[in-house]
Amino acid sequence: MSGYLVGTGDKRMLIWSDVVHSHAIQFARPEVTLEFDHDEAAAHATRKRILALAAQNKLWIAGAHLPFPGIGHVAPNGKAYRWIPAEYLPLDKQ
Repeated sequence: MSGYLVGTGDKRMLIWSDVVHSHAIQFARPEVTLEFDHDEAAAHATRKRILALAAQNKLWIAGAHLPFPGIGHVAPNGKAYRWIPAEYLPLDKQ
C-alpha cells in the first residue's frame, strides 16, 4: 500500500494504491485479505486505519481497483465502510 495526500483544508485528496483490492468486499469487510497482502495482519490494520482516516476527514479518494470513475469518498457503514463514487458527467461538446 502506498499513497499521496495532496491539497489543503477541505480540498484534500488521498491518491492510493492497493489499499483496497476488491471494492465489493473490502469496504464492507476491511479485515479480508488477499494473496497480494504479503503481511496479512499489517494489511488489515493499515486498511482499517486508512479507511477510518478517509471517512473521518471526508477526503476525496482516487485510486486503483475502484469502480469508474475511480474517484469518490469513503463513508462509515456501521462497523465497516462504503464507497461513494463521484458523479460523472461527460463534457459538453462545444
